[in-house]
Amino acid sequence: MTELACVTATVTGRTKLSEHLVRVRVAGQELRIMPWGDQGPGPRTDAYLKVLIPPTPGATVAVDVSDMTRWRREFMAAPPERRGWLRTYTVRDAAEVELAGHTVPELAIDVVLHDDPEHGMGPGAAWGDTVREGQDVQLLVPSGGSPWWAAWDERRAADQDVVLAGDETALPALAAIIDGIERGVHVGAPAPSAPPRSVTIAVEVPSEDDAVATAGPRALARATSSDGHTLTVTLRGGTELHWTWLPRRGRPRGLDLELWLWHRLSERARRYWEVGHGEPEAAPSEEADFVWDVARPEGRGTYWFFAAESATVKSLRRMCVSGGVPKTDISFMGYWKQGAATE
Repeated sequence: MTELACVTATVTGRTKLSEHLVRVRVAGQELRIMPWGDQGPGPRTDAYLKVLIPPTPGATVAVDVSDMTRWRREFMAAPPERRGWLRTYTVRDAAEVELAGHTVPELAIDVVLHDDPEHGMGPGAAWGDTVREGQDVQLLVPSGGSPWWAAWDERRAADQDVVLAGDETALPALAAIIDGIERGVHVGAPAPSAPPRSVTIAVEVPSEDDAVATAGPRALARATSSDGHTLTVTLRGGTELHWTWLPRRGRPRGLDLELWLWHRLSERARRYWEVGHGEPEAAPSEEADFVWDVARPEGRGTYWFFAAESATVKSLRRMCVSGGVPKTDISFMGYWKQGAATE
């Protein structure tokens, strides 16, 4: 079980990366409790933490990490306007910086500023929109020898072709994965035998103004493009990256990702039937509210990784399974659910 710590950090900067994405940097000595390992604070390929957003600016949320099951039950039962909110974010990057005369860890957290047409900004987006340098923030983080919260499996991806797809809420995680591959970041032991052979990735974003290199991995700065939206670059280590931006431009959420995946699967499906396979696996049940599962680590062949709004993720996974992709080769994460509050 993951050991948790509730820590306080100071906001050291806020940068707008695109129309709907901001980067909040937080730093502090208490962040040293996180499981950095022998290499110390530095970037992670895929890692999550939780931000505690108080009901009123400057307030503190009381957390009992000694009994998280009870605390979470009581926290979720209380009215949000009294208890505050809990939101999950990717550790987009990490480093060490000087703060108040001390060298301390600093984390970069990318926050999507998306509006609900009926209710306006949610608490996470509102926090990212209004937080300013010098303010304090409470975080729930893994500590000690506990593993990082993560879904990406670098050993499953080793020397394989990888297909990733997500919406703007998954952009920080997908970009961190690519940065991690390029920088040779490894989490845990043993290290993978090789980087992925290729990574093909699509990210659906609200507008053209979000399809910019500053919002993605560092490698996009040196990528080339033949059509303005698909960029190609060879990562250090030899992995071929094909990155496609899919601006929604007002179309239904998830539609562009589904069309992109349909084109990816059409040729694969043709080959699948030509070699005489039987019926594909039955499409997965869609009754569960919790949409999250990871590919089996012992699998080989193409590794599929989807992260987006829950209904979109279900659709992408169903398309893959119907096209002959084994369920055990698919990782899928419903980061949020349209019309519902999620942590």
